[in-house]
Amino acid sequence: MRSRGRKSGRGEVMRVRDVVARHKNREVPLVGRDTPIDELAKAIEWHRHSRQLYIVDEQDHLLGNVTLGRLVMYVFASSHGSSMNPRHVMGLITCKTAGDLMTEGTLSVEMDEAVEEVLERMVSGNVDEVPVLDESGRVVADLTMIDLLMAG
Repeated sequence: MRSRGRKSGRGEVMRVRDVVARHKNREVPLVGRDTPIDELAKAIEWHRHSRQLYIVDEQDHLLGNVTLGRLVMYVFASSHGSSMNPRHVMGLITCKTAGDLMTEGTLSVEMDEAVEEVLERMVSGNVDEVPVLDESGRVVADLTMIDLLMAG
């Protein structure tokens, strides 16, 4: 039976851990649920490789994410005028922390997943970057579409 997926230099199926190893010194964009909204833009700017922040609990377990797009919608909600649903605007107005603004159900991957399968999930979900979880569900790295292109 032929194994599916991109091959590493050793002829094995390339795994997320192989790609993540190339970026082991890169800081993962993590913030806590109680991080004030005004600190989120600074956090995104600090992590220049990423356009989202992963919201985590005290043990770095993934709770959700805040994308740059969602943060921009929050900051510039008044400029969207009537194009936004009033219920959505009310939800944004009451946000005070990352936990209030985050989206739950963030697509995530694990270290041992095959890169080809992760790529398919990211493309089908229209996602450019994902958190990488260890076996206990803690965010230990992140993986971007650029990382996958460079690994190709």
